[in-house]
Amino acid sequence: MKGMQKIKRGKCFSGIIHYALKSVSHHKTVPRVIGGNMLGSSTTELIDEFNTAKKLREDIVKPVWHNSLRLPKDDTLTDYQWSNIADDYMARMGFTETHLKCYVLHDDISGQHIHIIACRIDLIDGRVYLGKNENLISTRIIQELEEDYKLTRTRGPSAIGAQSSKSKNKKSRGEDMLEKRTGKPCSKVIIQEAIETLLVKNISTIKFVHQLKERNIVAVPNISSTGRMNGFSFKYGNMAFKASQLGKIYSWSALQNRINYIPDRDNGFLLNLKASCSETLDMIPPSGIVIEEVNPTIEMLALCKTSHDDRYDTDYTKECISTIPSNSEGVLTDAPKLSLEIPKFRWLETIPYIDAVISLLKNIKILTLKRPKNPSIISNIRIAKIAPLCLATTAEPVSVHRKRSPSL
Repeated sequence: MKGMQKIKRGKCFSGIIHYALKSVSHHKTVPRVIGGNMLGSSTTELIDEFNTAKKLREDIVKPVWHNSLRLPKDDTLTDYQWSNIADDYMARMGFTETHLKCYVLHDDISGQHIHIIACRIDLIDGRVYLGKNENLISTRIIQELEEDYKLTRTRGPSAIGAQSSKSKNKKSRGEDMLEKRTGKPCSKVIIQEAIETLLVKNISTIKFVHQLKERNIVAVPNISSTGRMNGFSFKYGNMAFKASQLGKIYSWSALQNRINYIPDRDNGFLLNLKASCSETLDMIPPSGIVIEEVNPTIEMLALCKTSHDDRYDTDYTKECISTIPSNSEGVLTDAPKLSLEIPKFRWLETIPYIDAVISLLKNIKILTLKRPKNPSIISNIRIAKIAPLCLATTAEPVSVHRKRSPSL
């Protein structure tokens, strides 16, 4: 099954309605309305209904939405089958039951196809269907429909593959090295694959969040107090990513066309979810810093704070660990596991009463210690000792020399 090369939008419904219902010589049967949610079926009735919806938002220049679905030659479907497939297609594309639409069947020499004509303006609240990246999304959905309804498979670009090559961010060198060392996919790839798996079908926002949670992925909504939804960020393990770091296809402008998002139904859930995640996110390390347990080398331990006097004393640290056996590469064989987080953030413990201050501010809902965009790492500290001044016990006499004036 194929769709048009490009989904069309227009200003006036009368032109496309007359074209769809007009009978020409190559048609085997007279074109007819076989489905949709319109009350009428004649040209005049359809135009009047569409124009009524159009008046709800006179500021929208192009309210007309038009696409077609075509079967291969010699393949046929009943009106009922066509209507079910078209309903499923429009739901996956993001249209609701309150968007006016009709399906007109054309049966000609080259094969059966239907014209889908819809109004982008919702009858209930006047919201407008945006449909960004809809041509690419439509191609993916048509391929899914061929598989789900056991239709003849037609050649076409893989929608997910096309998105992956153009829109997904490539792995960084560090992520690639981590995958090679551990033999497991990095956090970014795990999140991307989980989202793609869930978005095969048009699921609700609440179900999307819950099913990600089952895969140990936390979806944190970026929603304002006024109810404006701006997208999600995602956390897996100790790594957190904004949608832009995962790829353009996960930004809200693209994601909202693949999720069944209804503000009145979902915003209360999303606001509560954001509130519950706000304190947790303050403790998440910035993306790009992988906190893992490693076997420390002598140089790494030399950067750590010694426990006897709370100072960074490189010589003393080397002296203390000189008796611990190490191999030729300088890795301590019997040393305990050490977190890379220590030399970066351990200095915070030296601030007096820091724990009490943080808990107090959190209790009164004041966010503290927001992570910087580009955190710096303390790698070396110099300590200057200032000796006390010695006060003189005796005062030395001060001799005053007066210059005698020359005798006259």
